[in-house]
Parts: sequence; structure tokens; C-alpha cells
Amino acid sequence: MRQELLPAVFVLVLGVPLGVAFFQAAGDGGARAREAPLRGMLGNLTYDAIAAGHTPEMGYFGDDRLAPDFTLRDKDGRPWRLSDRRGKKVVIMNFWSITCSECVQEMPTVEALARVLERRYDDVELVAISTDAGWPTVASMFPPDSALHVLFDPDRSVVLGKYGTRLFPETWVIDKEGLIRARIDGARDWSSPLALDLFELYR
Repeated sequence: MRQELLPAVFVLVLGVPLGVAFFQAAGDGGARAREAPLRGMLGNLTYDAIAAGHTPEMGYFGDDRLAPDFTLRDKDGRPWRLSDRRGKKVVIMNFWSITCSECVQEMPTVEALARVLERRYDDVELVAISTDAGWPTVASMFPPDSALHVLFDPDRSVVLGKYGTRLFPETWVIDKEGLIRARIDGARDWSSPLALDLFELYR
């Protein structure tokens, strides 16, 4: 009888630790997959610093800061209010100026991202918030059929006053609950698949 039980005991002794190790590895793999888009956008050093509880100069991710509400006008003078999207949409805000060379270089990829988002999702909205005087100043940057919603903050009351942004470009991700989930400093290729993976995290 004891000999008959030995194989079962052997399987149990080896199987349980192996099963635990498998599920831990699967869990670690899932966590790493969720981290990958943010690591790719922020860089490993910044990501690790933030994850360790430090506050580096470049970048942010989290889930505990409510985005300051604001109302700005678009190129046609229509008001756009952030809180109107709460509970409905993930909002991506790109702060920029035509006087910023990195912004000008980045903008075609922001436009490309806007087109992809427009086709794929009805719960993600991308807005480009310019600190320039108005549409006539920046119109040459965009195609006639631009998919981007451009807002204007010429006195920087929102960009600087509410969000503290001094250097451009800077991109913020606000989730559907109105929480700031990420801030990415500097120019990026927003047309890359990594950008879509990032926004998928918060849908």
C-alpha cells in the first residue's frame, strides 16, 4: 500500500512547488507586459525611480492625482472642458508651442496618432494644447483634414498655472475617472505601436 502511494506523494511534492513557480512566472510576465509601454516611453531609469517612490524631473505615472479641471477654446472659439469627459473618455493632452523645435518635429506623429485613435476608439480623445496666440499662428502645421483637436492657452494659465509645465513638448494621460496616470516629457514617436499599447492600459 505504501509503495502504491509513493508515486502520488512524489508528484505532490514536486508538482505543488512547480505549479506555484509557474503561476508566479505567469503573474510576473503579465506585470512586465503592463510595464513595457510605460518603460518604453519613460525609459528604464525614470520608470524604476518612480516605481521606487522617487520624484525624478522627467516623467510621472500614478493613480492618485485628480487632473485640474479647465476650459479652453479651440480654433473655432468653441469651449472645451476637461471635466465633461470624466466617466466617458481617456484624455491625452499634448502641450506644445510652434516656437519649440522638438514640438514641431513631433507634431506629425501626434497627428498620425490622432487619426489612428479616431478610427479605433470612441473613448479616447487626443487634444493638442498650444500656448501660441491662436489658429492663424499654427495653422501651417496641420493638414486641412487634421484629426487633431487643437486648443489654445496663450496666457499659459492652464499649461503652466495648473499643470506646471515649463518645457515642451509634454504629454499627459488622464484616465476616465479624471486621474493623472502618466506624464511623458520630451518628444516621442507617437505613431509607434508602443504609444497605442500605452493608451490601451487606461481604457
